[in-house]
Amino acid sequence: MAASAGVAASGAGGAGKERWICYQLVSPMERVLGEAEVERRRVFLQQNAGPNTRVEVRSAAAGYPSIESERDAVAVSPYILSGLKNAAEEGASAGIVGCFSDPALDAVRESVAMPVVGPGQSSVMLAMQLGERFSILSPLDSGAKRQLPRMRAQGVAERLASIRGVGVSVVDFSRKANDAMDRIVAVARRCIEEDGADVLVMGCMSMAFMGIERSLTERLGAPVVSPVLAALKTADAMLDMGLSHAKTAWPAPPDKPYLS
Repeated sequence: MAASAGVAASGAGGAGKERWICYQLVSPMERVLGEAEVERRRVFLQQNAGPNTRVEVRSAAAGYPSIESERDAVAVSPYILSGLKNAAEEGASAGIVGCFSDPALDAVRESVAMPVVGPGQSSVMLAMQLGERFSILSPLDSGAKRQLPRMRAQGVAERLASIRGVGVSVVDFSRKANDAMDRIVAVARRCIEEDGADVLVMGCMSMAFMGIERSLTERLGAPVVSPVLAALKTADAMLDMGLSHAKTAWPAPPDKPYLS
């Protein structure tokens, strides 16, 4: 049963109550990067979660190794939806879609009462509180074509300074490409010096799971927002305040048979 508009589902847990967050990966990552990488990400999230929050990381049942196109996002969306619906039925307090593109976010919000957070949305909203203009560091140049329509749809395009590709694929970020850090710094400086960005947003979860946002902030002299941490902290804050998405904005779909 859906929760009332803007109120967290029963059992979501307020401040001081134990709760768990499901971090839904958008690929069968254990088959791409190994179970050790999945566990590393879980530990990273758990170390940064609130004191009363347990984090579970779940892989998608099927999909491409990474999301770098709309085809990739559409192909994995049914598994993101089913994964977070299952987590909600198991008593999860909140969910996170583990991709900067926020695939299937609206569909999941229609389908569950628990708060569900998109890393792209949460990190951009945070960036706009830290400066007047922000730039997105995308893995590849093609990311600009995918992200710009999303920024327009969210009404934040006027605050967007630029979207620049770093030239490192999502999978190579996970495999810790040797020159990834230097590439990120070089492109970030162009965003600041040429595009007028005050704040930088890492537009890739694998980039963010490198855990380099603080060192980048120091090197660049500008705030660098991690979508991993922005999503996690947003989910924790929503649970602390007893909030979830408004069902007037994401009403439950009509009940009808699915034909296969």
